[in-house]
Amino acid sequence: MQQAKLKEDRIHGDPMYPIRVYEIDCQPGEELLDLHWHDELEFLMLTKGSAVFRVSMEEYLLEAGEAIFVNAGQLHAGSIASDEPCSFKAVVFHANLLSGERFDLVWEKYIHPLLQQKYVTPVHIRPGGAKEEKELLELLELVFQDNLNASPLYELTTKANLQMMVAKLISLGGPSFREVPLASQPSQIDRIKRIIEYIQQNYSLPIRLEDLAALVSFSESYFCRYFKSITGKSPLVYLNGVRAQRAAYLLKDTDKKIMEISLDVGFNTLSYFIGVFKAHFGYTPSEYRKRERV
Repeated sequence: MQQAKLKEDRIHGDPMYPIRVYEIDCQPGEELLDLHWHDELEFLMLTKGSAVFRVSMEEYLLEAGEAIFVNAGQLHAGSIASDEPCSFKAVVFHANLLSGERFDLVWEKYIHPLLQQKYVTPVHIRPGGAKEEKELLELLELVFQDNLNASPLYELTTKANLQMMVAKLISLGGPSFREVPLASQPSQIDRIKRIIEYIQQNYSLPIRLEDLAALVSFSESYFCRYFKSITGKSPLVYLNGVRAQRAAYLLKDTDKKIMEISLDVGFNTLSYFIGVFKAHFGYTPSEYRKRERV
């Protein structure tokens, strides 16, 4: 898989049709979906294997045929949950596609509150759940088929199907509004995004816990608890994971020596790098390189 930035800057579709369907295959030991976010909405369906997806502060175990909904701006990531290969399809689309004019009734009454996370909507969607869940999954399959095959009228049918999917999503949670939990409010999440972007951009440099905490004006102890509550990992584990991922790309795509790669990604001790890498991928760096180049 190609390296993914935390905040995606790719364009999903084009301004006239702001939607894109993706198919992803992943082997054991690879990162299924790096931690990231984007301004678009997303429905993702697992098509093979089993995987754990983290959306905001919650984790969801998915089996083939199940899906998740990711709202705009939500941090999300995925990892394989077994020793078997894993695959998924995803449709990523801009909310503007759902209403005729940005400030029409549909936007004001449904889409904008949805983006603000004021509707209670499910994240995990299963075929064995409510009737609306099964219908939503059937519509999602149609969206995948129409766009991957460029079926006749697919732009028109896709817009209609996405509108129906969002309507079913809102109806599953009920029409009641909610206050967004403090830890999930944009101002709080933005602090974590700032930290993660800093790590993504500076992983090759020495990074101290006190420096990360200072970026968001948290004490070190509170920062560690809060970071883990959002990402599911401690700051050190997350940092080492980023470094291991970058090392994996260098092992596959360059002929650099392992010691050189260790230094390039921020590890000053070769033995520590090897231990972290093996814990992350299940192979030593040299074993990983041989495996990827067969």
